[in-house]
Amino acid sequence: MLHADPVVARPPTLAPRLQLAGRMRRRPTSNKTARRSARCRRAAASAASAAVAAVIVLASAPGAARADDSTPLRWDAAWSHAGPTDYALTAIAVEDIGVYLPLQQPDRPPLRWTSPILFDEPVRDLLRAGSPATRSAAGTASWGLFAAVAAYPEVDIAYAWARYGRRVAWDLFWQDATTLSLAATFDLNVRDLFGRARPPVSECLMHGGGTATCLGNNAEATRSFPGGHVLIVSTAASLSCTQHVSMRLYGSVWDGLACASAVVAATTVGVLRIVSDDHWASDILAGELLGTAIGWGIPTLMHFHRHAGPPPGAAVTPIALPLQRGGGLGVTGIF
Repeated sequence: MLHADPVVARPPTLAPRLQLAGRMRRRPTSNKTARRSARCRRAAASAASAAVAAVIVLASAPGAARADDSTPLRWDAAWSHAGPTDYALTAIAVEDIGVYLPLQQPDRPPLRWTSPILFDEPVRDLLRAGSPATRSAAGTASWGLFAAVAAYPEVDIAYAWARYGRRVAWDLFWQDATTLSLAATFDLNVRDLFGRARPPVSECLMHGGGTATCLGNNAEATRSFPGGHVLIVSTAASLSCTQHVSMRLYGSVWDGLACASAVVAATTVGVLRIVSDDHWASDILAGELLGTAIGWGIPTLMHFHRHAGPPPGAAVTPIALPLQRGGGLGVTGIF
C-alpha cells in the first residue's frame, strides 16, 4: 500500500509582510507631514498677504491725524522718504521670489554639506523633542509664531496711518516691503547655494544610509542653512526695533517693549526650529545674525542715515531683462 506523507501547513513567514507594512506605514506619515507643512506655509502666506492688502488699503485712503508737536513721532529732516530706489528694489526682489517659487523650489538642491559643526550635536541632544508628536507640534507652533512676527511691521503701518497720517504709513510700508522682500530672496537663494542636509538627513547618512534613502522625495531636505524661518523673523524684529528706536512710533517705554517683544518672539522661533529637529543650532545662529543685519542695515542705510537715499537729481528706474529661461527685472540709475 502506498502511504502519503501528511502535509504539514507551515505558517507563512512574516518578514516580507512586516517590511511591506513598515513601508506602508512610513509613506502615509511622510505624506501627512508634507501636507501639514504645506498647509502651514499656505496659512502663513495667506495671513501675510491679508496683512499687506489691508495696509495698502489703509495707506491709499485719505490721511488721518498728522504728526504735530504733541506726538512722540521723530523724523530727522536729513532722512529720506520712500522713493524710486525702494520701488525698484522691491520689484526686483518680488520678481525673483515669483520666479523661484514655481521653478526652483520644487527641485531639491544638490547635497553639499552633511555634517554638524561646532556645538550642533550637543544643542540638538539637549533641545530636540523626544517624540515625533512633540516635534511636529513644535514645528507647527514655529510656523504660527513666524507668521505673527513677520506680520507685525504691518501692524505698525496701520497704527502710523491712524495716528500720524498717510505719509508716515507710506514710508513705513516701503521700508518693510523693501527689507522683507530682499531678506526673503536672499534666504531662498543662499539656502540652495549651501545645500546643507537637515539634522535627520545627516543622522541617516552618518548611520550608513544611502543618499537616495535618506533624502527621499523631500525637496527641503538640503535647505537647512541658514535657518529660513529665523532669518525672516530676525529681519522683521530688527526692522521693527530700528523703526521704533529711530522714529519713536509709540513714545515713552512702549517702543522699547515693542522691540523687546519682537526679539523674544524671534528667538523663540529659533528654539522651536531646533526642538522640531528641522535645523541645527548653527543654522539658527546664522539666520539670526543675517536677519538682524538685514533688518537694521537696509532701513538705516536707505532712510535713517544723514546721507541716506540717492543724491539730489538721481534717478532709479526698473528695466526688463531677457534671461536664459524667460525674463527678469533689473534696475538702472543716473547719479
